[in-house]
Amino acid sequence: MTTPTFSSAAERQRQWHALGMLCGLGLGLAPVAPQLCAVLRALVGADAAALFWLDAEGRPEGFFHEDSPAAAQDLFLNEFERLFAGPSEINVHTLARADGPRIGRLLAPGARYFRSNSFNLLVRASGHRHTLDLRVEVQGRTRAIAMLFRAPGTAFAAGDAATLERAAGWLARAFERSHAAWSGDAHGAGPVGHVVLDGEGRRPLFADEAAVQLLRQANLPGLGLRAAAQPALPGDLPRRLGVAQAGLTARLAVPGGWLAAQRRTLHPLAGGAAQHLVTLQRQHPRSVAVVQRVLALPLSPLQRDIALLAGLGHARADSHRLAGVGEAALKKHLRAIFAATQASDWDELRRRLQENQDESGDDA
Repeated sequence: MTTPTFSSAAERQRQWHALGMLCGLGLGLAPVAPQLCAVLRALVGADAAALFWLDAEGRPEGFFHEDSPAAAQDLFLNEFERLFAGPSEINVHTLARADGPRIGRLLAPGARYFRSNSFNLLVRASGHRHTLDLRVEVQGRTRAIAMLFRAPGTAFAAGDAATLERAAGWLARAFERSHAAWSGDAHGAGPVGHVVLDGEGRRPLFADEAAVQLLRQANLPGLGLRAAAQPALPGDLPRRLGVAQAGLTARLAVPGGWLAAQRRTLHPLAGGAAQHLVTLQRQHPRSVAVVQRVLALPLSPLQRDIALLAGLGHARADSHRLAGVGEAALKKHLRAIFAATQASDWDELRRRLQENQDESGDDA
């Protein structure tokens, strides 16, 4: 990846607007992590970006790294306590503590850091040397760590830290359910995977290739499967997926969306034991595709906000309050929006921004 250069102030403003729109969806960080990393990398100017998110109790839930090798990701997911949690390590847990600066703990680390596993097995293994880190807090609790990386000889400076710190408020907003969060947001996309469990329904016996790929992409603790040609599934896989009992369904936040899991008991063959099956499918947020379509329109920031309200399914009658404009101003902005989208009214605008959602991927 290369450090971007902005062709105009308008493009930089568009990136800030993209950050606000994506976080304003209120989906958390995982479903929008690929897009957010691309935006943060562009705004600050970095070679790569990563996001690590934590639950409300401060426990790691998952991460997205733009370009770390599969082996490094597996080490982080499977060997964190053994390799990266010692007293000499500066890791995600260290950066999440509130007893230090919110921004830039790794701007000028000491020699001990460059001898640590965290640096040598994770950062340097990804081709990076310099790191800029940010702690994201929500209601006094750390909910995420954002990291930007650069190659040797291109250290971050105070101005870079100020830019990333400006993004902290938007990243925190991603954890708040907002008026823009769309109730019908998730849709299934891609292949369906299957995992067969043993006769007691506790341990996985077999997983098809689609299931393995879905689990590889999930980046869930204990499910580091990226580097192994023939990965061994953990014995407690049903529990990790939230389907420890038959009949349960679960949806786990993963980079770019959600991993939906459903468990059911199959009718046994004559004289045979009951079979247990876990079905997996990736779900993508429809609202992210709407945001991307709105950002591509030749509109002002306020006009994009109004268009987004339509794309997320809000009624025109609510747009005055949500966008903070009067009727006369709304009509003026809608004329520009309709011209840009070739829509004739609010309902057609919504349909145009939502069309072909089932074909949408997770493009950054």
